[in-house]
Amino acid sequence: MKLLDDLMNKKAELQITPLIDVVFLLLIYFMVTASLIQKEADLSFMLPVNIPSDEPIQLPIEVLIEVTELGDVMIEGMIFGQGETNLDDLIYQLITLREAADSSASDLIVNILPADKALHGRIVKVMDACAAAQVKNMSFSMSM
Repeated sequence: MKLLDDLMNKKAELQITPLIDVVFLLLIYFMVTASLIQKEADLSFMLPVNIPSDEPIQLPIEVLIEVTELGDVMIEGMIFGQGETNLDDLIYQLITLREAADSSASDLIVNILPADKALHGRIVKVMDACAAAQVKNMSFSMSM
């Protein structure tokens, strides 16, 4: 009984030394990691240069060529070479667009958008038409 009374009357003590050690370790950790974060002022970037308003900005001429599953080739709703026919009309249209781009000192960019089930041979013929029209910038897009 006496042992129980002694335990009841004894004050509980809190050991602060381990808590101080943990606080110092956390402080060191946050100090080290905070120096690794790059501040916004440290980011290097270039501001755009103001272009004089008397010089026009030359935007490229962009053309989207769609190749359908049936083999039709379309430029903005105009159909060239339906089915298996050759693409001479497409070549003439691309030459006209390239000459227009050359006369305005801008680039002609051709973007080919084939349908998911378009025949690869037809896409190659469109690429050949671009080569015949001497188109230098050509890319492919995927339909969503």
